[in-house]
Amino acid sequence: MSIKVEESVLHIEYKKMDDIPVYVKKISDQYEGEIKDRIGFNFPMEFVEKNDKKVYGDMIKKYGDIKYVIVYKKGDVLTKKHELCHAKYALDKDYKKKVLLLWDSLGKKYKDGVLKMLKNMNYPDNMDILIDEFQAYFYTEKSGFFGKM
Repeated sequence: MSIKVEESVLHIEYKKMDDIPVYVKKISDQYEGEIKDRIGFNFPMEFVEKNDKKVYGDMIKKYGDIKYVIVYKKGDVLTKKHELCHAKYALDKDYKKKVLLLWDSLGKKYKDGVLKMLKNMNYPDNMDILIDEFQAYFYTEKSGFFGKM
């Protein structure tokens, strides 16, 4: 397992699933729901602070002033990009505004299809998380991932 901090984002890169710290899986499930066959993980430290002060304190003490955590398999560039999109969405206000403008520009039928697909993937019925997932898949998957626009 490799761990590094870049621009207040903690990167945890694993070789096998057993390498991932237990707290990562626990917090990810609390934050995004239990996603079947999850290979990438992400969560804001703000969420950790609100939900597990001990883990938050331990992480800050160990890694410094981190704002976001992403976890991906070594060599899996697509998942790394996807998880980085989550960090960017959380930390870059201008980027988030652009994503929200994109979301607002989409037709109701398309948005309903996106939301249905994400909920079927077990993401929670939480618009903030659903739009965050939308943008991460939208910018990292092949065009048409959610269907025709």
